[in-house]
Amino acid sequence: MRRTRIIGTIGPASDNIDTLEALVAAGLNIARLNYSHGNLEQKTELIQKLRQVEKKSGKPIGILADLPGPKLRLGSFPEEISLGKNNIVHLHCGYEELENEIKIMDNNGQTNEYNIPVRYAGLSEDLNESDAILIADGTVRLKVIKSPKLKNSVVTCEVIEPGKISSRKGVNVPGTLVSLPSVGEKDLASIKHALENGIDFIAVSYVRNVDDLIPAINAIKEAGKFTPIIAKIEHPAAINNFEDILNNCSGVMVARGDLGVEIPYEEVPLIQEKLISKTLERGLPVIVATQVLESMTNSPVPTRAEVTDIANAIRQGTSALMLSGETASGKYPLEAVRTMSKVCAHVEQGLDTLHSPPALSKYKATRAVAHAGVALSNEENVSRLLVASENGNAARLVSAYRPNCPITVLTNKIETMRKNTILWGVESILVQEEERSRLTILKAIEQLLIHEKIKPNDRLVSVSGSPRAITGATNTVRFFKLDNNGELIKD
Repeated sequence: MRRTRIIGTIGPASDNIDTLEALVAAGLNIARLNYSHGNLEQKTELIQKLRQVEKKSGKPIGILADLPGPKLRLGSFPEEISLGKNNIVHLHCGYEELENEIKIMDNNGQTNEYNIPVRYAGLSEDLNESDAILIADGTVRLKVIKSPKLKNSVVTCEVIEPGKISSRKGVNVPGTLVSLPSVGEKDLASIKHALENGIDFIAVSYVRNVDDLIPAINAIKEAGKFTPIIAKIEHPAAINNFEDILNNCSGVMVARGDLGVEIPYEEVPLIQEKLISKTLERGLPVIVATQVLESMTNSPVPTRAEVTDIANAIRQGTSALMLSGETASGKYPLEAVRTMSKVCAHVEQGLDTLHSPPALSKYKATRAVAHAGVALSNEENVSRLLVASENGNAARLVSAYRPNCPITVLTNKIETMRKNTILWGVESILVQEEERSRLTILKAIEQLLIHEKIKPNDRLVSVSGSPRAITGATNTVRFFKLDNNGELIKD
């Protein structure tokens, strides 16, 4: 059983039923919907498709709504533009598209000058002369040579590092704290849509401090939901405020694309390791994202460096790895998921690294019982650890201890099964809860035998509530042994 979870972004290359079914069969655990692209009607249709695939496959599929956030983006223009060194670029801030009378390119003697729209009107107020502007994950670099310090104005720049740009590419301004709010009107509309359609996770983009999470937290509370919030770490300010952010989220995404543009790229590996370790100490899931299999956007095979990158993230303890353009717009979405699954499974076979235990996690009583269950399962060399969990807290804490054996979570809620898709080493089954804890667990064991997840003579450990297994407070650890016929001979 592969322990590391796989998240794939769904886009034009993967949004049809046949491809979605193939991706799930190949090992996709969570589908990421990027709310920066497309409209809400398209998202509704895609969610419906994913639920159809879930029903047909019999596997829970988590759905992650990734909010647009304060991501600075270029506006829209017809064709890709190749910017040369020393070209002049006029950024028209506050425009999705240029007005008809403004030409995209003017040839002024020997220097090409380009007029490019930028959606955020306040950028021309925030920028100063000599500021650096990075476009398309830093592949193009501009230097500000004139800034009016006024909203809805034009910023003039010189191309320092040439390259190609196209519509809606990301814009970064390292060292400049842009005043754009982390959760704006579009984000709130996206949250409302996500909650109404039963989304399982919400990722808040470009989190800099706790205040950036509050609007999303409040929106979820007001809707009467308990949807987990994933904080995306993309800005250096988030690193400085990381402990407070961890206190107010349900998981973390290390978004290396923007982070690697905002800070020196040589710092990214150690920052990634540090963020993973601190998140695991809280018993929270952590996702490593961006450029994981970037070459597979256009190639059916990965580079050896990408395979090593995956292995390093797994050895550092990541709960999940995320594919972006590889599955959203690439030529080989299915091959990318298959490659990810194969590499993860192989690396995990040789995994002997001890990760940070969830020493700082909440729910101390549940944490203690989870630790006892994992310790017993490791000592007795059991084949599977069973965890009864209504809302996923017990499952999350057992997973955080990284037991040697696979984890099966017993729950009576499909919503919990979907939320568990982000947890390392966890599979979930739906069971009917009995009046007594032991009876519920025995029914789950019968189900696992039927589906050949366990076999005769296996030994098992369970972590459950009492007197009811799922809805009772987590306080009981049991040891089970099966005979040659799969019948219980000891507990």
